[in-house]
Amino acid sequence: MLDEPINGLDPEGIIDIRELILKLNKEKGITFLISSHYLDELSKIATCYGFINDHRIVKEISREELEHDFRKRIEIKVDNQKECIKYLEEKKLSYKIISDEQIDIYEKVNVSELVTTLSKRNCIVNDFKEKEESLESYYLNLIGGSNNV
Repeated sequence: MLDEPINGLDPEGIIDIRELILKLNKEKGITFLISSHYLDELSKIATCYGFINDHRIVKEISREELEHDFRKRIEIKVDNQKECIKYLEEKKLSYKIISDEQIDIYEKVNVSELVTTLSKRNCIVNDFKEKEESLESYYLNLIGGSNNV
């Protein structure tokens, strides 16, 4: 059982501890229970997660389940939301309307085709970003947002 094993370490020390944990797990079959606030670091070594809030476990999840829950998305901002939605519906793409100008698409798309087709439909793509949820944002969403921290 390790409680905050990388707390106070420099970057080289963090890498050394991470590699040691992975080596002992692989070569000796040792299982580690790690308590840490460094969620990005945990995401590099953990195979199972238990999220705690207010002194209780609010969710247990495997790495595979967590990766499935992490929703990669394409965030686009357009000037003609109606036409964009029409196109996404025709292509049967999974999406979510975020605001009057922003739509998140949860599937792989051909960017050139998307921009060209929307342009022909009088819909200009003003911004385009690929986004991926982090372990930290997953946790914050799980407990109800950053206001609950």
